[in-house]
Amino acid sequence: MDSESGLPSLGPGSAVALIAPAGPFDADKYERGASLLRLAGYEVVPGKNVFKQCGYLAGTDRERLEDLTAAVLDPAIGAIICIRGGYGSGRLLSQIAFQSFRAASKIFIGHSDITFLHLGLASMAGWTTFHGPNLIGMSEAPQRAHTILEVLSGKSSFHWTLSPEQILRPGRVEGPVVGGNLSCLTRLIGTPYMPDPAGALLLIEDCGEALYRLDRMMNHLRLASILPVLGGILLGDFDRCGQQSDIYAMVMEEVSDYGFPVVCGLPFGHGERNDAIPLGAPFLLDTNDRVLSVLKTPFVH
Repeated sequence: MDSESGLPSLGPGSAVALIAPAGPFDADKYERGASLLRLAGYEVVPGKNVFKQCGYLAGTDRERLEDLTAAVLDPAIGAIICIRGGYGSGRLLSQIAFQSFRAASKIFIGHSDITFLHLGLASMAGWTTFHGPNLIGMSEAPQRAHTILEVLSGKSSFHWTLSPEQILRPGRVEGPVVGGNLSCLTRLIGTPYMPDPAGALLLIEDCGEALYRLDRMMNHLRLASILPVLGGILLGDFDRCGQQSDIYAMVMEEVSDYGFPVVCGLPFGHGERNDAIPLGAPFLLDTNDRVLSVLKTPFVH
């Protein structure tokens, strides 16, 4: 994204592309999500291959890449919402013509396996993207629908107030938010698709991972020299990963050699709420004022 110009918010009649870069999805849930967008006044433009299936993928790599590329390069499209996570986004990274994407940035929303694309778009094309609900998640919970519509309209404040219980280690730091799903993020360490973590607020969440596997991933971040250079850690939702207190204790053990602030229980991930947060945008984390807040909006004023 051109940091000087920012992203335009969308209004009634704006075109929103729906793409499936990862796994296949339930058609009824898709239609419920698409209907919510239409009712909000947006033109829904599904990729031509979204209803295809190739085993555990929503079509072949070529088909899924074709839909992603078409949505990015079509100047009539104002935003792209990923339909579902699952698995498969990472398979596309080596085939994406990121240079052609650089000047075509637009609102891009998704989470879970979509983390591969968030990180790739940031590192290779300079985009700011939005970690938030996929379309299927939007169809399942009103709060998820609300957070997408707030982003599309440019009305999101990107401001969260912290409770004392959410502060695992205090501090004040400014830096870009980087991250997403921990399982996906660790798969990109050592590749050109991993953004520079220096000074970043690392946002991580996960779903259905045992505590020892989360520990292994955090240890990987430490051994790969990611943890030592961070500005802070933002722990989102760890859905079906065991006791949250055990997860927080493990994280604090892994980061015990570093002094940056760590906060937990944030509404990002596979949980009921799953707010949207702009990855790549500069944020302030201040535990004295108990706030996580964007310093510069990703949108055009």
